Amino acid sequence: MSGIAARLTKLLVLATLALVVTASGGNAAGPVRTRILGVVPHLSHSSAPVGHALPKAGAIRAVAPATLTFDANYERLINQYFKDVAAASGRTDNVYSVATQYFDNPGAVHIQYESTFGGAAISHDPLPPNGCDDGVDTYCLTDTQLQEEIQTVLTAKAWHGDTSALNHMFFLMTPNGVGSCEFAGAASNNNPCSTNFFCAYHNNFVDSSGEQVIYANEPYMGPLPPGECTAEGIPSLRDQGFPNNDVDAETTINTISHEHNEAITDPLGNAWIAADTNENGDLCAYIFGTQLGGTPGIDAYNQVINGHRYDLQQEYSNTDSGCIQRPNGTVSAANVKEQLPYNKGPVMHTNTTYAIYWLPTPGNTSLPVVTGSALVHHTLTTSAGAWNGGATGFHDQWQRCSGTSCVNIPGATATTYKLTAADGGHIVRSSVSATNVNGASAPTASAATAVVIDVPAATSLPHISGRARVGKKLSGSHGAWTYSPASFNVQWLRCNAHGGHCSSIHHATHSTYKLTKHDAGHRLRLRVTAANAAGSTVALSKPSARVPAAKHH
Repeated sequence: MSGIAARLTKLLVLATLALVVTASGGNAAGPVRTRILGVVPHLSHSSAPVGHALPKAGAIRAVAPATLTFDANYERLINQYFKDVAAASGRTDNVYSVATQYFDNPGAVHIQYESTFGGAAISHDPLPPNGCDDGVDTYCLTDTQLQEEIQTVLTAKAWHGDTSALNHMFFLMTPNGVGSCEFAGAASNNNPCSTNFFCAYHNNFVDSSGEQVIYANEPYMGPLPPGECTAEGIPSLRDQGFPNNDVDAETTINTISHEHNEAITDPLGNAWIAADTNENGDLCAYIFGTQLGGTPGIDAYNQVINGHRYDLQQEYSNTDSGCIQRPNGTVSAANVKEQLPYNKGPVMHTNTTYAIYWLPTPGNTSLPVVTGSALVHHTLTTSAGAWNGGATGFHDQWQRCSGTSCVNIPGATATTYKLTAADGGHIVRSSVSATNVNGASAPTASAATAVVIDVPAATSLPHISGRARVGKKLSGSHGAWTYSPASFNVQWLRCNAHGGHCSSIHHATHSTYKLTKHDAGHRLRLRVTAANAAGSTVALSKPSARVPAAKHH
């Protein structure tokens, strides 16, 4: 469909939209970018075909509460559609064969109906911080943020864009509750969003490897009021049917067909595109033609592709000057009489399609915080931190770290943890993962505690030096201790001749002690009590030599 910048400028008298967006670093999309193309607009406020009018400026749709997931059948049916389109390659009985009349230069090489399904990927990457505000959805991502996610998946899957011929296209399906806008900021006439203007669009960017990436943004549009992104409920249009009994998936499949055909004939916005920026899908949007069977608005279908029924909008044929379902088919009476000029840009002669389903797990927006003293036998407590993505539960795991190497502490999975002697000399942290309907996030670690302190332990016992003689002075050392004691208390002990059965000597609490006549025949010891914030420990020196009896003159 038409590019937003030109289309909305013409129809809604908007200011020119900026076309250059700078992407973030890493594996994010590069800065080379064109305007959004192929916009499928909402129909809630307009009963005219899309080629003629867009919704009233600023009209915002309502949606069901965010679930961040898809209908159970959604992925299966969309993947089936891509496979069916590929399996029917070369046939002339569906809308994809209409594009074979278009070509590019040099050599006027025509498009071939030759499609391949490259595969599907489910991404559980957490959502980035909201880049926009569509006025309805809990989460809103800009076109640039969508490009960054596509690039992340391409890197993870080793999928590639194109460096010469254009023949790859990536469809990004986002779940219920995730809206999107072209730019940052709120939804407005100047910032088209999935709630006020488009149901889908296609675009392109040059990625960090210099490859051209053709992609489509396919927001989840169900459940919606009738007429939002289907022709159902619009009296002046032929009702879309849902032959597979899945309104959500089939609404998306119709917009996929629209974007796919437009990207094939106009991947970069400079091939088959009219001066008013209409593309082949735009001229026939929401025009389904004569149904092959079923009841309009219920199970009607106009295509049988690889044996499966679909109801897809028609595509514009320059040859027939109208909207058709297949070559040599009946031209729709509701056709817009307009030719598509060729603007000398490339087309996609063949195409390989890829489906990306973004089902985000929670994303951490604020780290868990550990409180409590880093002391053995004390209890630490962790918060969960803050998360996006509709987190419904959390899993805690305490870890013991040495430097940057951390290991899980067996059984330590509560929000509290009592430090043990094994934690002494280490740092401890909590690691929290959050779960939502799509599964568990990657763990997010808190900041580490200070080094855990245990009670001091003597690595070298206190020591007594000096002559053990009455009237002489002995000196005692504290010894050596772990965990940096904050204080020492000393006590001299008088023991029997063998160094046992010791008792405290009154007032002998200094590092030196002058022997008295009462010490004669005894041995002495020094008792040192080392203390820190975790507690205290006592250590005894070895006995001194036996103090001989004093000599009498």
